[in-house]
Amino acid sequence: MRMLLLCWTALLAAAEAGVVQGVVIENLSGRPLARARVRLQPVPKIGTVAQAPIHIRVERSGRFTFLDVPAGLYLLIAEREGYFPCAYGTRRPSGQGKPIEVTHDSSFFTDLRMFRKAAITGRVLDENGIGITGVQVFAYRSRLPVRPVGSGISDDRGVYRIHGLEPGKYWIRAAAYTLDDGTGLLPTFGPESRETREARVQEARLDADTIEADVRPEIGVLFHLGGLLDCAPTGAPVNVTLSSETGKRTMQAGCGFSYTFAGLAPGLYEILGEKVGGSDAGYLEVYADRDITSASVTLRPLPEVSFEVRRAGSSGGANIPVVLTGYRRDLSEIGAEREVKLPQDHLIPGHWEMNGTAGPGQFVESILSPYSFRRRGSRADLPQPLDSFDVFVEYQMFGRVQIVVSERVGQIGGKVTSDAKEVAGAPVFLWPVADNARRSLHGYVQVLSDAGGQYHFDSLPPGEYRILSTFDLSEVDEQALDEAQAASVHVNASQTANQDLTLWTAP
Repeated sequence: MRMLLLCWTALLAAAEAGVVQGVVIENLSGRPLARARVRLQPVPKIGTVAQAPIHIRVERSGRFTFLDVPAGLYLLIAEREGYFPCAYGTRRPSGQGKPIEVTHDSSFFTDLRMFRKAAITGRVLDENGIGITGVQVFAYRSRLPVRPVGSGISDDRGVYRIHGLEPGKYWIRAAAYTLDDGTGLLPTFGPESRETREARVQEARLDADTIEADVRPEIGVLFHLGGLLDCAPTGAPVNVTLSSETGKRTMQAGCGFSYTFAGLAPGLYEILGEKVGGSDAGYLEVYADRDITSASVTLRPLPEVSFEVRRAGSSGGANIPVVLTGYRRDLSEIGAEREVKLPQDHLIPGHWEMNGTAGPGQFVESILSPYSFRRRGSRADLPQPLDSFDVFVEYQMFGRVQIVVSERVGQIGGKVTSDAKEVAGAPVFLWPVADNARRSLHGYVQVLSDAGGQYHFDSLPPGEYRILSTFDLSEVDEQALDEAQAASVHVNASQTANQDLTLWTAP
């Protein structure tokens, strides 16, 4: 009898709990997408701690069911490898979606249509239009600095395919390659250019392949680059990594011996040597336009970098808590982000991009070292990052970095409405116009409106901002802000700018 009563009580509780269910299907074919993951993300209220999302795996039939969902507002998002995330209620695949209101007795059902990510395909051709096998081809976002976001290898017909791309504009570039007769192929942008200004822009779209993105690599002389590894004890293994705009290569050699990379095109290279199982490293920047055998790398213990926190306008140190994060960035890719220890930390030499977070009512105004504005290879045409501070860590034993914290902060607040009604859970994007403000905030920032449609940004550097609220974007750039005719707002120190927003709906 007691067991029956407990079961009856559980059934009554389940009957009163909210239910969210639906089916995940592929947009192009309309077929169920088994084993996709679906996330139910609670929408937090301003001033409250965000709750952990609920994850479940889709059944073979494409169905999913969330039982016993507590009352509140939720975002519903489906994810699967090779597909763009799909959020309920968005007009574009890139959107974050509209929140679902769940009550204790509600039952919600929907279908989530997932778009396959974009792909670019074409051929790598020789001077006679015949396909070349085994050439690596990179896709870059059509903006500077160029950094590969995807790659593929040409097959026996010279055909390559780069998949898993987000929609947008890309440049395609074939990497340096040596043919079987010793002929060198130089890195070339499609269709046949060494420079980005003459490269053809390829438009990548969801659920589609962008075709005929052919590349005809330019024939030229390729070089060798190498030198000695200056470290001890003799023979200790060292991993040597060579990075460039067309990727990276790694080999292993021993202390006291030489390393060599072959088949290199003229260009700028970064060399990092790291002793296996040790804490020694060495770094070198080289511009190669001929065979080089003198690029020796000296390995030393990782330099100890000291960090001093200062208040803006003061010449002395200040006891201001700062959380500092950074990632090492070579010419090819960004390393994993890590927390940097204060007041000292041992860092791998080379270029780092760092971001700092201070307490409420403060922001990090700058992060500087004597080498912060040094250009790789003394080339002034390489732009600085716009969402972090560039810090160069020398391979010497010691380094020093200064962190300046400002308390001259402003705020922005307001309400999001649509058809004169408050909109809850609406994403609000804030874009700093000034480059340095963007570095201070680590790019643009985003919040969600609360149950009453209210939003708030605090601890902002004074200056000009653009602001937009929409369910149809998950990230923004200047092009998206222009399309949506985002509002402009000026922030003064120690003041709150009021800016009510009308929810933008994508056409």
